[in-house]
Amino acid sequence: MLSSEVSIAVVDDDESVLDAVKTVLENEDWNTLTYASGEEFLSDLKQHKPDCIILDANLKGVSGVAVALTIGSSYANSIPIIILTAYPGSPQTTKIKNLASCDVLVKPVTAEILIQHIQEALKPK
Repeated sequence: MLSSEVSIAVVDDDESVLDAVKTVLENEDWNTLTYASGEEFLSDLKQHKPDCIILDANLKGVSGVAVALTIGSSYANSIPIIILTAYPGSPQTTKIKNLASCDVLVKPVTAEILIQHIQEALKPK
């Protein structure tokens, strides 16, 4: 799959994180969709099914857990999820790890590490 054909959704309620991750992904020539809330992402999910999701575990409103549950029930966990969190041991992060095919990265994360984990998530299984 060519980089420009890859679509990655970033769901985080911190605008600075959204901007930083978007810049990293666009530098890799990946199509990037950003969402400031779980509600916004879920309402757009049927129209734009991403190849990978970068998800904040501790979203306000619809939680990261609810987003992961929806992805799991709608797409049989076929969309890889990379969780970005400042709290890797939190109940929300643990619950998402148990629900979905995912990876956990602790904020702040370097561009190199994020790219490496996305490339691994996109490899055919």
